Amino acid sequence: MLAILAPIALFTGWFETRDVRIKKEYSPKKKKDEYKMRRGIPYAIGWVFTFALGIAIHAWMARGAILEMFSKAIWENILEEIDPFILFSTKHVWYIWFLSGVSSITFFSIIRLSIRKMIRQKRAQETI
Repeated sequence: MLAILAPIALFTGWFETRDVRIKKEYSPKKKKDEYKMRRGIPYAIGWVFTFALGIAIHAWMARGAILEMFSKAIWENILEEIDPFILFSTKHVWYIWFLSGVSSITFFSIIRLSIRKMIRQKRAQETI
């Protein structure tokens, strides 16, 4: 199952970055430049896909008490989005951690590369 989920999670993380907008703004409060990020529709689609796939795999593997598990998974996922630290107090199985972790790492890695590219381009324009 890991061999199937790895490419799916990598693709999901990559897909979530497709419409990300990064903007540099000066913050008068902090007296320095800040980078702001708008995630966009692909991020929301990726989040919903990861959420739905996690529930589907969980229901398929458990096969019993599906309605109870479904409502519990929805509630836990909503709580996790409100408070990310609640992840450490819920009883998730490995594939939900894996999907969420790999897609998030991929998302932030691509964003980091995009910011570096933007900074390099800005510096190149300043030297010209």
